[in-house]
Amino acid sequence: MKTDKRILISGAGIAGPALAFWLHQYGYSVVITEKANAIRDGGQNVDIKGPAQDVIRRMALADKIESKNTLEQGQKYVDAHGRTIAVFPKGAIGSLTSNFEILRGDLATILYDTTKDRCEYRFGTFITGIEETDDCIMATFSNGEKEAFALILCAEGISSATRELVLPGQTQFRYLGVYMSFFNIPRRPEDDYWAHSINGIGGTLIFLRPGDENVTTVLATFPVPDADAGTTGPSHRKALLRRALQGRGALADRILSEIENVQDFYFGPMSQVKARSWSKGRFALVGDAAYCPTPFTGQGTALSLVGAYVLAGEIARHDSLAAAFNAYEKMVRPYIEAIQAQLSPGMIKLLHVKTAFGISCMRVLQRLFASRPMQTLMRPIAKRNEESATDAFVLPDYVCALDSSGAFAACAPPTRIAGRRG
Repeated sequence: MKTDKRILISGAGIAGPALAFWLHQYGYSVVITEKANAIRDGGQNVDIKGPAQDVIRRMALADKIESKNTLEQGQKYVDAHGRTIAVFPKGAIGSLTSNFEILRGDLATILYDTTKDRCEYRFGTFITGIEETDDCIMATFSNGEKEAFALILCAEGISSATRELVLPGQTQFRYLGVYMSFFNIPRRPEDDYWAHSINGIGGTLIFLRPGDENVTTVLATFPVPDADAGTTGPSHRKALLRRALQGRGALADRILSEIENVQDFYFGPMSQVKARSWSKGRFALVGDAAYCPTPFTGQGTALSLVGAYVLAGEIARHDSLAAAFNAYEKMVRPYIEAIQAQLSPGMIKLLHVKTAFGISCMRVLQRLFASRPMQTLMRPIAKRNEESATDAFVLPDYVCALDSSGAFAACAPPTRIAGRRG
């Protein structure tokens, strides 16, 4: 079987379809497997920041993403009664809201729609075994079938099972001391287009954000000493969340009234993924499976898009597979680690103040940072930091030419994928 241009991607979230887009541009044949039976259309608001905005423009997807913008106008901190404490409009220093605000499921759907006619998607299918030879890498699937590929690229997410098949024990999880839960609840007529946030007694932090015309998104985080506290069944996880929300104010009461009907419920520890190696032989990791930074950085989606772009480009650029993977990791890892280092358990603890006095102090700070004099003072500093972050990672151009719209127009055909000894 000829496998020199045939690549398997495991995972159809964000990184997987983005990676498939670029590999197809470079002339490879791509198969994408996904354990779920369809594209997952739930999830939270996600930001597309920094170099990832350039990736989106090079994919010519900026207009499609903008058409699905959540229209979020900014962020309001409120008290237990829903009264406004501080307001951070879109563009303000410290605001949650960025230029590209879209539901994760909407972004995944756009990427899927863009690639579904270019690649082969297999839903309800996952990898159960991997065996590598000098000439190919064999995947055994959940239906018992085996198939040969030139590469297997894992884009499954933070709890990847396939990662452990090839790189067992190579991944560490940096627990930041809080659990998080996110899901959607029905949008109400009184809902506006602002994100609403509240600090609750005991350290519970709640965000309600506009989704689409039908849903409001919920993110709740709260301190839990034990990273394994939520490993039991769904009923226990919802009980832990109820306990964290009880008595935390009007926003929490609304969530509690809807929680029994929630279907797309996620609950788990807020942990960063730190894989010691991102590749082995004909196998490589991309996105959250290799370097999840946690939602609090606001960078997870952006890093997946950038990582997919670079990985595909390096595969197309090199004759040697080992050289391609080494170049990908050498280029992207410092950028990833700098972003992950922005968060620490101490910072997370500071954000999740537990006492009434601590919450009062937090509100004073929120008002201070939202004030016009402080915003004016911080803006030059924030601009320098943003420029420094942008300068820290510049997207390479690889083998494609840009057309007049800024999208890649024509790509040189790829070379045969060399083996691990190449």
